[in-house]
Amino acid sequence: MNAEDGYLLTSQQLRAFGSVLHRGAAEASAALQRWLDRPALVSVDAVEQLDLHDATEILGTDEAPLCFCAAEVTGRLSGEFILAFDDASGLALADILLHQPGTARQWDELETSAALETTNIVGCAYLNVLARLLPPAPGATSQLLPSPPRWRRDFAASLLQFALMSQAVTTNHVFLARSRFQIDGTPINWTLLFVPDAASVRELGRLLPTDAIPADAPPLEAG
Repeated sequence: MNAEDGYLLTSQQLRAFGSVLHRGAAEASAALQRWLDRPALVSVDAVEQLDLHDATEILGTDEAPLCFCAAEVTGRLSGEFILAFDDASGLALADILLHQPGTARQWDELETSAALETTNIVGCAYLNVLARLLPPAPGATSQLLPSPPRWRRDFAASLLQFALMSQAVTTNHVFLARSRFQIDGTPINWTLLFVPDAASVRELGRLLPTDAIPADAPPLEAG
């Protein structure tokens, strides 16, 4: 991929960053399994650079609203971690955590808190790995600090346009990473997004190798 405007990563850099995220997914899986007290798997689905229009449709174009739990990330990189899910999947999560199978019907305080804390646990596991494994930068802190997650419920395109705004004002392409989930061996309709802001995409361009792919990098889709 041609880094035409300074904010795009090469395909090699996307693979290198995907390798780091693959390690983060392993720790996120362990953290989620402890949190839910049942088998859980988080896997990296894609590390992509997409046209803005395509990016706003990655969660689908259905007219039903989605729920977002979003945590702002500050430190070495900045941006947002977002856990996105439909009502049925989110309420099923709340049922697991509240030990009340099949009873959650709406987003009350307990159900919302369960979703927010899940975002915090999974996001922190990823960020701890990113902070450890990203190449060092002279004079830069290695810390990545998440804010308390915040709750939103809206249509997917509107929520993603808001999340991608920082990148969209500087380039026609946007960078994001997606993870998928399985609980008890069954895929569930949760999607975890990492959306660094424009300055962090440029920082990744300086940090990541441009001419080599790590030997242990898993196969990833690169837009």
